[in-house]
Amino acid sequence: MNRTLRGAWSRRGTLLPLLLLTVVVVAGAVTVIGFADEAGTSPLLAVPLLLLGLVAVPATGRELATARRAEIAISRLRGLQGPSLYLLLAAEPLLVLVVGGVLGLVAGAAGSWLAAHLWVDADAALPGASAVLAGAGIVVVALVAVLVGMASALREPLSEQVSLAARPRRAGTGAIFASILVLVGAGVAAYRAGVAGDEPDLVVLAGPALVGLAVGQVVVWLVRLLARLAVGRTSRGGLGGFLAVRRLARVADAAASLRVLVAASVVAALAVTGATQVDDWTDDTARLRAGAPLRIDVDLDAAGVLGMAQAVDPDGRWLMAAVLVAGEGSVAARRAFVDTDRYDRVVGDFFGGTDASGVVDRVGDLADGGSALASGRELSADVEGVSARRSGQMRPRVLVTFRAGLGDEQEVRLRATIAQDGAATTVSVPVSCEAGCVVTDIKLARSTGDTTLPWVLTALRIGDQDVLDAGWKPAFPPRNFRGTPIPGGPEPVDNGLLAVATRRTLEAVPVASTAQVPVLATDTATWDGKPMLDSTGGDERPADVLERLPALPLVEGDGLLADLRVSAAGAPPTVPAAQVMVLARSDTPAKVLAGLDDVAVGAPHTLAQVDRQTADESGAAQARVYSLMAGFCLLVALLVLAAAVNRQRTAWVREVAALRVIGIPLPTLRRSGRVEVGVLVVASVVATVVGAVLAVRLLLAHLALVAVPLHAVPLRSTLEAGPVLLAAVVVALAVAAVSGRGRSVPGERSRPAILREEGAA
Repeated sequence: MNRTLRGAWSRRGTLLPLLLLTVVVVAGAVTVIGFADEAGTSPLLAVPLLLLGLVAVPATGRELATARRAEIAISRLRGLQGPSLYLLLAAEPLLVLVVGGVLGLVAGAAGSWLAAHLWVDADAALPGASAVLAGAGIVVVALVAVLVGMASALREPLSEQVSLAARPRRAGTGAIFASILVLVGAGVAAYRAGVAGDEPDLVVLAGPALVGLAVGQVVVWLVRLLARLAVGRTSRGGLGGFLAVRRLARVADAAASLRVLVAASVVAALAVTGATQVDDWTDDTARLRAGAPLRIDVDLDAAGVLGMAQAVDPDGRWLMAAVLVAGEGSVAARRAFVDTDRYDRVVGDFFGGTDASGVVDRVGDLADGGSALASGRELSADVEGVSARRSGQMRPRVLVTFRAGLGDEQEVRLRATIAQDGAATTVSVPVSCEAGCVVTDIKLARSTGDTTLPWVLTALRIGDQDVLDAGWKPAFPPRNFRGTPIPGGPEPVDNGLLAVATRRTLEAVPVASTAQVPVLATDTATWDGKPMLDSTGGDERPADVLERLPALPLVEGDGLLADLRVSAAGAPPTVPAAQVMVLARSDTPAKVLAGLDDVAVGAPHTLAQVDRQTADESGAAQARVYSLMAGFCLLVALLVLAAAVNRQRTAWVREVAALRVIGIPLPTLRRSGRVEVGVLVVASVVATVVGAVLAVRLLLAHLALVAVPLHAVPLRSTLEAGPVLLAAVVVALAVAAVSGRGRSVPGERSRPAILREEGAA
């Protein structure tokens, strides 16, 4: 054990990247899986991180074997072969992997606890057994990957293992096969994404990383090919460019580490794009569901909520009544009703930028059709005789039944006296119809002892609106009793309702309206025949579709929107399934909201609360976890790039010293390093942009980062320039900083004398 510890300490520069790589991969995987246990998200979101780790670890194994070449050669000379030699070499990386796994498990536990605390309502807890087993599995797989990376060094001839310098080697058959396998995997992932169901499989989830690795590999091949073609062209040009392209052309892994960086940047660009679009979708969906900045559910019916809003906010500045009936069976059965007179003042541009932004331009037209509720504080009736009479009293009674206030039916009586000349007279009674009343029944009767001469109800007004204009008819069909005709109700005449010559009470009911109710419809709304609207009470009415929009307030992506006053006029009692609410502005005074306390069902719902509920229902936190996983991928890529550059730095310094021996000036060598770094920066940026565009277009819509609820607006996955450009900038800065640092040429450390010192050593 002491020997293993001493060996690990002596090779700490080689083992440190492996330790950090293990910590990052295990921490990222445990964070994602632990969060999935708490929030119900998919633990398979960690697949891209595991894939990049699997690609990165073998390179560390090769470097570790290279650092122990002399020890391997001596062991082989002593007869140690096969499994015994592998066991000897596995001790140090196993120790590092175990330590890294433990540290990663602790970091991942903290990460999952913090993510659960910040992003979901679930009680934060430490990761479960699945996360611990995943961490242990990563350690085992990483050890196997390290040993696989060592395999090529173990098969080297003894003459090369005892050599002081390691010569550049061409990519082996296994490496070429792995590269081709990555290309095939990227193609399969793109194909599977287009034909798979709603739940993506492992290949689709690994698709962004596979696409990034494939594009990165193609760019690496192109860099090497172009460098080889440029060797001849630059041989007669500047020496700096010639040295740079020679190095890019002959060193197999000069740009190989870029594959992992490109893949990580592609995953990051896709993750940021997805997270941004999911956040926007969640906000839009929450706005559509809420209907306004504040939503207060109330225990009233349609007429009652109109009255309450009017009573609490007479000026219509803060509150707006609304009703949502989430009917099933068809899109048209989902309908929402709002008091459009108050829409502009209460809602305004609340839906600006959403699919329902066009509502504000047409909502005012919804109140133009149909018959609306009559509103006022006084009910008045005009009555007159058909003609003058010579004798007898005429004291007509008008009994009016209406719904108002809390929706209960009320009845008022009006008593009048018509003079002998039959002149019109007006009587009135106070009513509480400030928010609107629906007159459902009119009865015309006579006082005891009155003459049976006919008379006419010429007007019945609530406020300024004559409810007779809506049209009325006898409540019953006329019939005969023993040869005597019995009227079914008052007769509609040009100037009103005629109380015919009878002592019976005559009853009239509203004529079913044939006027079309203006509605706004979503693009998904269809009817078997003519458009129809179910009112707040469930009765069907002809509808006039003014415009179709992708989404509407309250009904979201499926349904209809109509004016509440128009739709409630003459409607039966509000259906039990209706959600009755008052919508309010965000700056509504507390005293105004307090006026709803007696009828409110629970506390007001803010937009932030609805947004959180929408995110929880749809699993929107999954997109954030995916972005977090992409951050771990970038850390892995930076570690791989830094380790690769550091691994090549010793050979680079030795090469510079050798070139200085033959008289090449140091500024020329530095210029060649800058040219090489510039080529790598351009190649990495191009690969990142191409890979990100392909991944977003082919895979993003199929990763199921959010579960879109029924009737919600769809999540549209589109290419956005911002995340792609951001990923390209990050990659360019990383390559320029890390590779530029690795290609810097300090004059003292690259002096030719170091070659003699190394030879003496």
